Amino acid sequence: MKYQLTLFFLVSCLFLYAQDEPELVPAPQPEVKIYSTSGGELIFSFADVEDPRGSISSNLRFTGFLHIGEYWHFEFTNSFGMITGVALRNVGMITKDDGIRIKEHEGLFDDNDDVKIKRRSYSLGVPLAFKLGNFNRRTFVFAGAEAELMFHYKEKLFVNGNKEDKFNEWFSDRTNLLNPSIFGGIQFPGGVNLKFKYYLLDFLNPDYSERVDGFTNRPYDGLTSNIFYISLSVNLRNKFERGDREEFDDDRS
Repeated sequence: MKYQLTLFFLVSCLFLYAQDEPELVPAPQPEVKIYSTSGGELIFSFADVEDPRGSISSNLRFTGFLHIGEYWHFEFTNSFGMITGVALRNVGMITKDDGIRIKEHEGLFDDNDDVKIKRRSYSLGVPLAFKLGNFNRRTFVFAGAEAELMFHYKEKLFVNGNKEDKFNEWFSDRTNLLNPSIFGGIQFPGGVNLKFKYYLLDFLNPDYSERVDGFTNRPYDGLTSNIFYISLSVNLRNKFERGDREEFDDDRS
């Protein structure tokens, strides 16, 4: 009888403890909001061009075609996130009387002519950036880096104001095929975006060589040609993919 009462007491205690113990609920996982934006760019580019003799005159280059981008935003909190994506853009430079001689321009001008050359390449880039701000208002600053593949080169020659020659090349050796860059900027409400970018490698490949009359010529040897630009764009927000929140609907109304 003594042992039965003891067993009954222990079972009763365990039953009461199980009834009083609060139910354990797993902590909610942090929500990462993911969405995409699409947009283009108006690019105002400059070039720092020098050869062993000194600086070479370059002009502002403005272009709005063809620039398109698809960007994915990952927002870990309302003030910290990350951006990646893919972008197609047209980058290049304009120089005057740079003294560069290539076989395509043989016989088209001499030292007394006024020579202007427009060089550009279409590029495919993959950026990675971090952003800080107020995401409910779609306002933030951002900074990061981008790798770009220069896949289509084009060059135009103007002599004394007249276009004398042009040519283009796919995956040309004239440019550095892969050119990394760093960038930073700010986004204002409504998706208006102002950005600064600087390319870390020369636009023209100093190691490029060609054969002219049986001799090897390296027209860009000793030349530095760093491009940087300021761009203005409007990034439109696409359909929500994950982590939809009502406050974003309020912002867009």
